[in-house]
Amino acid sequence: MKKIFWIAVLLACVSQVVAQRGRTLLLKNATIIDGEASVAPRKGAVLIRDGKIVEVVYGSAPAADSVINCTGKFITPGLMDAHVHLATMNMDHQRAAEQTTDSILLNMFRHGITSVRDMAGDAIFLAGYSRLAATGQLPAPDIFYAAQFAGPGYFKLLGGGSRSSADLGTTPWYCAISPETDLRLAIASAKGAGVTGIKVYADLSRQQIADITKEAHQQGIQVWSHGSVFPAKPADAVAAGVNSLSHANDLCFQQLPGDTLAISSAWQKLYKGFVLDTNVQITLLKQMKEKGIFLDPTVFHAGNNKMENAFTITRLAHRLGVAVVAGTDWIYPAKNEQVPLMEEMKLLVSRGGMSPAEALQCATLNGALVTGLKDRGVIRAGKKADLLILDNDPLKDISRLFAPEMVIKHGRVSVVAN
Repeated sequence: MKKIFWIAVLLACVSQVVAQRGRTLLLKNATIIDGEASVAPRKGAVLIRDGKIVEVVYGSAPAADSVINCTGKFITPGLMDAHVHLATMNMDHQRAAEQTTDSILLNMFRHGITSVRDMAGDAIFLAGYSRLAATGQLPAPDIFYAAQFAGPGYFKLLGGGSRSSADLGTTPWYCAISPETDLRLAIASAKGAGVTGIKVYADLSRQQIADITKEAHQQGIQVWSHGSVFPAKPADAVAAGVNSLSHANDLCFQQLPGDTLAISSAWQKLYKGFVLDTNVQITLLKQMKEKGIFLDPTVFHAGNNKMENAFTITRLAHRLGVAVVAGTDWIYPAKNEQVPLMEEMKLLVSRGGMSPAEALQCATLNGALVTGLKDRGVIRAGKKADLLILDNDPLKDISRLFAPEMVIKHGRVSVVAN
């Protein structure tokens, strides 16, 4: 994260901070797309002060210290990828990891992504970037990250790799959970490392998931679970009341017989003549809807891995009113290339049964709520001024979201050179 790197940023975007504290910026004459799909787009103006939206006006625009005329343009909330991994690369070479991450974050930002939910990685590395992004020291999305909780068997199996095997399962953000673990202390330690949520990952029982969820919620931490944790089944995480389930395809495992699952044989069954029983899925999804549990389907990931049932489950979830979030679990390019979130949202429309407005809500309001954030995701008074100014209507073509003319984050205006 050397400052000299950011000289290159000037070639990509020109940033203008909204003058001194207390001064106002008005975005006028735009079509405002709120972020909640049920709210119809309307022409109006957005008044910003101190990084927040002060007022959204659909009549005569108020006076302001600075004005941007958005005639013919569209304003949406900034986008959120609710399933990324920024710090799982080889950390043995810190400078190389920083250079790659710098480029990835810049590419996210210039394509309109203003927040991300990182679903497990090196918390020390992520905390540094989170501070820099939050304080505007680099053009990057805000980063909210998880601690990965799994059984000792998972970390033993993982072994080696780019990290010392001695570190696996022994840090607050990669934590091995056994029956003897003091969950109160483990979760407090994760919270101390700056995490927003606990990722319930693998090699955990039904009771362990319930205990982790209860303690995490008591400490004000979200719980984000894999769809199947193994040996626990999807319904076990739902019964525990986790905040989200990741990977729609994982919900297939619910219909396999037995109270527990052996991971190797379960995956073998899924690839040998498996036929999805939608009655089982509907029952599970209704339970998710009742408990307010979000689905993070990762359909782009699923499609690339020939997991076709993910699309059926996502359509069912949407039809039944389960809140869906847009997350990719995919590698982001470090160069100025299109981002996987665009492909995720296009698939939510083309194969997930959603309108463009509903897909936009998945990547704005729903992404914020699944992360426990109430300060962003819609264009309303009191919310963070994280906004995109677009030349063309994204509700006619969702890919237009990813070519913003301007990205506004915390009230800071960046004119993007695509």
